Amino acid sequence: MERFTESARRVSVVALQEARGLAHTSIGTAHLLLGLIGEGGAAASVLASVGLSLPACRARVRELGGPGDPTPPGHPPFTAGAKRALAEAVRESLALGHRQVVTEHLLLGVLAADRGGALDVLARCGVDPVDLRDRAFAALAGIDLSAPRAARLFLSYRRPQDLHLAGRIADRLDDFGRSVVCDVGECDVLLAVVGPDWAPTELMRAEVARAARRSVPVVPVLVDGAVLPVDQLPVTGHVADHVTVRHETFRADVARLADVVRYAQPGIG
Repeated sequence: MERFTESARRVSVVALQEARGLAHTSIGTAHLLLGLIGEGGAAASVLASVGLSLPACRARVRELGGPGDPTPPGHPPFTAGAKRALAEAVRESLALGHRQVVTEHLLLGVLAADRGGALDVLARCGVDPVDLRDRAFAALAGIDLSAPRAARLFLSYRRPQDLHLAGRIADRLDDFGRSVVCDVGECDVLLAVVGPDWAPTELMRAEVARAARRSVPVVPVLVDGAVLPVDQLPVTGHVADHVTVRHETFRADVARLADVVRYAQPGIG
């Protein structure tokens, strides 16, 4: 664990203390979750942002783990799941180009499990692990989770006839707390409105290129029966999941678009 920061190592110590306090014979991902909260660092702030507290989570772990062993071992071993979580934390750190493993990487490692342990605790607490993962990435990116703001969107379109629909989409997105800006340099996500036989104009290419320089995701919005023009999409920048908006299902489609925007830029509404 030489790559782990002092705070990250402390998580294992607190997890051990929690396992002993519950008279459990091993340290699993649920105990690592308690360690992350009890350590009180950056990951604890992420967990607190979804309403998790140490007493509440400890109670859920006790429910799931039973009364415990009256004579637990002096130094409970890590379960296979906990070992995988620690290894996954290292992989997350390396994948992000970080030199050390911090508590947010540990949280991502705990959330990487397919089932059991910590995920069962989160389910009983009514917490979505996907949302929690997004928040962990946001924390690693330095985004202040305590002060969320509305996502700023820029609508890029080619056909003059798309102006009315783009305006309807903008009005509906505003109802979901997503604001539309007039300058691509101010946006968090660029929405490229794509109609039938769509091909990008020089203006659209310039808008996408400008967004790409700021690492702004591009979300294709398909209208009037258009299909995703893979060969025409810009090779620069990050193209997020596309969304189809139909007149007959307009409200539901724009609601999905609002969700896609949230996942395209974690930590921003």
